[in-house]
Amino acid sequence: MYDIMYLDQTAREHGLYIKKRPDIPVPEREYSEYQIPGRDGKLYEDLKTVGDIEINIDFNFMSAEKDWASVFRAAKQWLLGAKGKLILGDDQDFFYRVKKVSFSDGERTSLRIGNFAVAFICEGYAYLLDGTREYEIGNVQYNPYETCKPIYLITGEGVCTLTVNRKAMTANVGQNLTINTDLMLAYREDGTLMNTAVSGDYEDLYLQPGENAISVSEGFEVRIIPNWRCL
Repeated sequence: MYDIMYLDQTAREHGLYIKKRPDIPVPEREYSEYQIPGRDGKLYEDLKTVGDIEINIDFNFMSAEKDWASVFRAAKQWLLGAKGKLILGDDQDFFYRVKKVSFSDGERTSLRIGNFAVAFICEGYAYLLDGTREYEIGNVQYNPYETCKPIYLITGEGVCTLTVNRKAMTANVGQNLTINTDLMLAYREDGTLMNTAVSGDYEDLYLQPGENAISVSEGFEVRIIPNWRCL
């Protein structure tokens, strides 16, 4: 039967069943609009971003009469407890980054049966699970998907230069440094922020569709979490 996984738990583990496979909306590309007097129509500037999507899933469950409220409370605790990854049962190589969860009222259609609907507000992109692993440079230079925002894990000592597609970021590395281009933060393994240790633009380190040239100064090692994604 169809299932989902959220926060590393399946609906089935909570005694919940999904009525039908959800529809997956296509995200809209975002533009700035400009109206110029004397010119027909508008001008549109592509912002290179996409809007959020809403994945709606209808659940039901059956329980002993005395357990109905307990099952519904457990469902709310699971789905409203935190933000996480949503994996759909028929697309298990990808996940959606959930930003918000909305819950409908619990409908008690009989003493033992309940129904409710959940809206998962997600980023517009679907992320490849394999893209959350660490890779060496040679394994991520070709990006078959959309522009992605990787995490660079640098080890070494001293000042190094990380170059991606001829654009560079200089970093003062003290044994280890993480450059997270999605969060636009630099930090050590222990979580200490190191934004002042880097010089350059995080956007320059994005991996573009197709071939990418990536290099790091001699004496340093870099591993990359590519965060591959697609529409």
